This record gives sequence, C-alpha cells and structure tokens, in this order.
Amino acid sequence: MIGEILQIAGWLFFVIFKFIWAPVTMATTTDYAWWEILVITIGGAWLGIIIFYYFGKMIISFFNKKWNRIPRKFTKMNRFVIRVKKEWGLAGLVSIMGIISVPLCSLIAAAYFQENKRTIPALLTSAVIWAASLTVIVFLLFKDKDQVL
Repeated sequence: MIGEILQIAGWLFFVIFKFIWAPVTMATTTDYAWWEILVITIGGAWLGIIIFYYFGKMIISFFNKKWNRIPRKFTKMNRFVIRVKKEWGLAGLVSIMGIISVPLCSLIAAAYFQENKRTIPALLTSAVIWAASLTVIVFLLFKDKDQVL
C-alpha cells in the first residue's frame, strides 16, 4: 500500500517536469489502465501549475521590490516569450504548455498574466486537454486500442 502511494507520488513529480513524456513512460513501464494514467497526468500537471504559479508570483514580486525592475537583456528566449505574449496572449501560452513544460508555462503566466482572473482556470483546462490528448495518442500507438475506444 505504502509502496503504491510512493510510486504514484513519484509519477506525479515526474509529470510536473516531463509532462509530454509522462504518459508514454507510464504506458510502457507500468500496467496502469488508460484512465489511471490520465488521472495521474492531470494530477501532476495541476500540482505543478499550482506550485510554480504561486511560487513564481512570490519570486517575481520579491525581485521587483528588491531590484526595482532593472533593464533586461534580450535573449532568444526573452524574445520568444514576449512574442507569444503580444501575439497570442494567454491562449497562445496555454496552447503550447505541453511543449514548453508545466513549470516554465506557469512561471511565464505568473510573470505576465497574474492580474488576469482567467489565468489559473486556463492553465488547468489546458493541462486536462493536453493530458487527455497525450494519453489517447499513447494508448492508440503503444497499448491496446480497445481499451481507449
């Protein structure tokens, strides 16, 4: 019992940092059903969103108070983030969450969209959509197709 709880906790933390690879890894290394993988993937993503969004807000506010917004250097990553924010906004950020990772997406959302009341619901909804899509694709490719259909 304790071993199973620890194993699921390990999968939850794996999902936080390797969201796009978690369903593939769980489907190929465990005997979990598709719905178990889906629940673990959604739970890990939600946990990561909550932790990194609120922790990110605390870090950002601390540095804004301490350094009074020093000028930033423009790197390729900074330009990418600004382009996503200006051109696509919150919808663009949540649509690429599965690709850029849960922590990075949550930190960017905390930095640029913290006054928007729809940020957390959008992140959580995006995690559900990404997790469902990835789980279905993994089960159609690697596991028994009859389990999903």
